[in-house]
Amino acid sequence: MRKIIIIICSLLFMFPLFAQEPLNLSVQDCIDMALENNVELKNSQMEIDKARATKNEARAEYFPTVAAQAFAFDANKPMISFGIEDVDNAQLRQILYDLYAQFGQQLGLKKEYSYIQNGVVLDATVTEPIYVGGRIRNGNKLAQLGIDAAETQAKVKEDEVRLQTETLYWQIVSLQEKVATLDQLDRLLDTLDKDLSGAIEAGLAMPTDQYKLRVKQNESQLNRKKLTDGITLLKMVLAQHIGAEDWQTMALTDTLGLETEPTAYYQVAADAVSARNESHLLNLSLKAEDLKKKMTLGEALPSLLVGGSASYHTVYEHPKSNAMVFAVLQVPITDWHKTSIKLKKHDIDTQIAENKRFDLTEKMELQTNQAWFNLEQSWLRISMAQTALKDAEANLKVTEDYYEAGLVALSDVLEAQTLLKQSCDELTDSRVEYRINLMTYRQLTK
Repeated sequence: MRKIIIIICSLLFMFPLFAQEPLNLSVQDCIDMALENNVELKNSQMEIDKARATKNEARAEYFPTVAAQAFAFDANKPMISFGIEDVDNAQLRQILYDLYAQFGQQLGLKKEYSYIQNGVVLDATVTEPIYVGGRIRNGNKLAQLGIDAAETQAKVKEDEVRLQTETLYWQIVSLQEKVATLDQLDRLLDTLDKDLSGAIEAGLAMPTDQYKLRVKQNESQLNRKKLTDGITLLKMVLAQHIGAEDWQTMALTDTLGLETEPTAYYQVAADAVSARNESHLLNLSLKAEDLKKKMTLGEALPSLLVGGSASYHTVYEHPKSNAMVFAVLQVPITDWHKTSIKLKKHDIDTQIAENKRFDLTEKMELQTNQAWFNLEQSWLRISMAQTALKDAEANLKVTEDYYEAGLVALSDVLEAQTLLKQSCDELTDSRVEYRINLMTYRQLTK
């Protein structure tokens, strides 16, 4: 029994170790998970399915319409009843009575006849539109535009998800890089703390220097807390965004590598805008307005239907059946004025859509140019940050040498370390900014 308890306890202690196995994720891994699990993308796919269902519904208008109905009734009294008593002329009524008395029974006649008290009516009708002003054809074209629009909207949403995912990823990497910079700074502070303690004991340094160092160490500790909290929060957001089960097991594997010069990605703004999904959506909106106008015009045009029907009923004494074919030609006459007003409204809507496309196209060109400027600025910022980091490293080395020689105060060393940290953080921020701006520009020009 004791062995069983030991085994169970061992398994319980080992289980968290298995549960905490890290989930190593690259940028592409996160993007793939986001594309698979993102709720908005799932809804976009449903919108595509919905548009396809609408297309199938519109396509059904090409086929014949079949309708069948059955009607049964049983009345309290016959719907049609007629006899000698119903004759208004009294003289004629008396003559009929006399004739019925002499010959009625011999001939099997009744004083009163009634019809339609109960029965069953069955009917089936088939109709096929031959021409309805082009509304069926244009309706199917409009439904196809709906599919194209839904698919394009899904592509736009996919680009947004990709950018959001990569932005979150590199923001976390940026904070992790800054934590590594703090680790380096803390090691320098610890080394300085040991040297300072010995110098104070030897009377070569003032106790106030120890206080300044403690302030710097506390500042570093607070900065570390802010960075770790930021990493935790961003990992939570990224896990929710990509559909990861546990943010605590996520380990980001990609690091900030070498960047490619932005000139390799440059494109003319006007050419890039014409190829964007948003431009395609604007073109689809214009086509949709044109088709809506044609469908409105079709309402005022003649329509021709052909069909056939078959019926069977037991309303009268003997069951009867019948069949027929028919053609229906409808020519709207009074709707022309109403239709002309609707067509004017469609012309206005078309012009509004055209104005909107022109305006948004110009704005997208400005957006593309702005994205390019941001990318160039980020590249320049990286170059400047690299130069500043080299200067900060050299400055710290010289300041430490002067401090050991007693030529500068401790505050100068602490300031040099702060400048080094700021330079490292600036380089990290600039490189992350460059990646995000590059991703944004490439989405706008792909």
